Amino acid sequence: MIRLGLRLTVSGGREAITRLIIVATAVGIGVGLLLTAVAAVNAVNAQNASYAWLDTTPATRSAAPARDPLWGNITTDRFGGQTIYRADVAATGPASVVPPGIPRDPGPGQYYASPALSALLRSIPADQLADRYPGHETGTIGNAGLPSPASLIIIIGRSPAEMASMPGAAKVTSLNTTPPSSCGGNGCVNRAEDVNAQGVDLILSVVAVALLLPVLIFIATATRLSAARREQRFAAMRLTGATPRQISLIAAVESVTAATTGVAAGFGLFFLLRIPLAAIPFTGVPFFPAQLSLSLPDTLAVAIGVPVAAAAVARLALHRVNISPLGVARRVTPPPPRAWRVLPLLAGLAELGFFAWHGRPDSTTGQISAFLPGFALIMIGLVTAGPWLTMTGARMMARRASRPGALIAARRLADDPRAGFRAVSGLVLALFITTVAVALIATQNAKRTGPVDGTSASNILVDQFTFGPAIGHVPAGSFSVSRHVLGDVPAPPAAVLTRLGRIGGVQAIIEFHADPGLSMSDPQLGLPPGFPAAAVSCTQLASVPALGHCAAGAAAAEVPAFITPAHFAGRSLARVTWPAVSIPPQRLQSLPLYSLNVDTSGSAQAVEQARTVLENAYPAGVGSPETLGEDTAAQNIISSAYQQLAEVVILASLAVAGCTLAASVTAGLADRKRPFSLLRLTGARLRMLGRVVALESAAPLLTVAVVAIGTGFGAAAMFSPVQMQHSLVAPPGSYYVITAAGIVVALGVILATFPLLQRITGAETARNE
Repeated sequence: MIRLGLRLTVSGGREAITRLIIVATAVGIGVGLLLTAVAAVNAVNAQNASYAWLDTTPATRSAAPARDPLWGNITTDRFGGQTIYRADVAATGPASVVPPGIPRDPGPGQYYASPALSALLRSIPADQLADRYPGHETGTIGNAGLPSPASLIIIIGRSPAEMASMPGAAKVTSLNTTPPSSCGGNGCVNRAEDVNAQGVDLILSVVAVALLLPVLIFIATATRLSAARREQRFAAMRLTGATPRQISLIAAVESVTAATTGVAAGFGLFFLLRIPLAAIPFTGVPFFPAQLSLSLPDTLAVAIGVPVAAAAVARLALHRVNISPLGVARRVTPPPPRAWRVLPLLAGLAELGFFAWHGRPDSTTGQISAFLPGFALIMIGLVTAGPWLTMTGARMMARRASRPGALIAARRLADDPRAGFRAVSGLVLALFITTVAVALIATQNAKRTGPVDGTSASNILVDQFTFGPAIGHVPAGSFSVSRHVLGDVPAPPAAVLTRLGRIGGVQAIIEFHADPGLSMSDPQLGLPPGFPAAAVSCTQLASVPALGHCAAGAAAAEVPAFITPAHFAGRSLARVTWPAVSIPPQRLQSLPLYSLNVDTSGSAQAVEQARTVLENAYPAGVGSPETLGEDTAAQNIISSAYQQLAEVVILASLAVAGCTLAASVTAGLADRKRPFSLLRLTGARLRMLGRVVALESAAPLLTVAVVAIGTGFGAAAMFSPVQMQHSLVAPPGSYYVITAAGIVVALGVILATFPLLQRITGAETARNE
């Protein structure tokens, strides 16, 4: 039987070869997309894990045998809106731990730089970047120490004596290996560039389901190509004496042969596209091609699972053949779908509704267990309920049909709604995914931190010397973030002010001085009682109108100690009159600094030169000096990464849905060429047959699409308040454009099959059948 199945597969003439090629191609595309989705999830996790060593603190180091400790201090720098990770290290002996990607710890006067940073150092004037880092480059950091090819990382060698006097430096005997997404409360810093620890697993889980289900439907659709034609052939075999087991084996051999060929093509497609796909920064930065990898279980699951699934689909498709071969030959109407098919959909909505009402679990694992089954049930429920909804819509259309084409299409859909819905099932899922993704993107955008109002305010370069409220606290002695203790940063010396003043584009300098006795409250500005306040010179404040002004006759004013987008997003300070404080100018200059604020023209040269001067003058500030505009971008980097990821999911799901629709409509025409040919022989016009084909696909699409879109909005409305802590925001106009365009393209795919309809419905087709 196996030999007979292989012979029928490859020696059945042009039709058999064409069917094999079409099925293998369709399965190959589906498998390629499936492997890409799995590899993308692996890549995000691998990239996130590569940040682990940059989050090393005394609290996160793992247990290790006694060895020479490594002095370390990891801080962040900025250049052109990009983050630079800077690790100052000093080995205390030959057994000191070595950061990944370099052969040994650098000595004093040496540093290792990532390839991207090394190229940047060579291409940018030294006073804008290279002057911040002492020593000379002794090598580049390998991929093992880099999250991305675009990562900017530098490891600077120091002496133990230098590190001992560096604020924030600490001794460690091992580097952190816990990815930021798994840190929890283990002391990780979780920088803005890392994928957020509380959301990565949940987001990736939902993304995986959103990508995998449409692809699996596409593969199942491909393996059913020419199913009706094969059913007829197998029914004839049954009538000649073949047993059900023999028929099942022949069908499995045909399906497995095509699926195996397609799996091989899919692996080839994946490896062909892996390098260009790695360059897509859907987490905000590109990937190494090696990060887009497949584990052995992933490879075996696809390589074995797809052919096995194809055999199972073939077996299910032959259910009517095994029961009643005469019935298949005479086209017995299958039983209609029942209303119970909507239960999975309702169960998914009820599951999300339960957590929307009672609140989400505290742990990320609990959130995955709470929300992932709900979304998966809804997507499965849409596919399960689709045939029943299609049948219901077809019966309504039949009652209102006034033309033969509409009546024939309605009756055919009501006769076999499963086949009618199968063609558009991928697109229905894509519409649900698009609705949820766009609605949540709009909600996330509503939460994004806005800039301090005014272009000139965004260009102010701030060097912060202490943490403020809502910025957070990092334990003293941290290996990851340096900070000054309030009160130990004096006013800038004249030499620093002179160097800043010589930079073209630096327009003014404002010193925010700390006085423990100052605090303020301003409900109109959103400042709670006891908010830390700073004292500024009114002369300096007058040179930067974007930050407000003093009362008439005042020499010094009380201003918020932290003017950042986190506190003043979207607020204009230019019209604010700050209260006066009675601090003589001589005492004001003797007070320590909260921050040093440099008003620039916004040019890259001015910002970077001023940043270099500030970092050399104050090497242990809170992070790197950054403009208020850069601060806004950093606050929103995770939102931007999630938005890019959502856009990838939308585009991928729509592409898969288009392939599923094209395969289903083409297969449907091939399976129905005999009845269509007979209709043409009885006088039916080709235009009327085209209208039947269009309505058979458009009717279930439009019927179930309304349910899918409404369900998408309902699921997003329940998810966003409990998980995103923000009520659902209506999507922008682009959503409606994308949805309409997707439906129009789907209808275009259907119309594109009309030339094929003319070729396969000639008189010779009815005669040959």
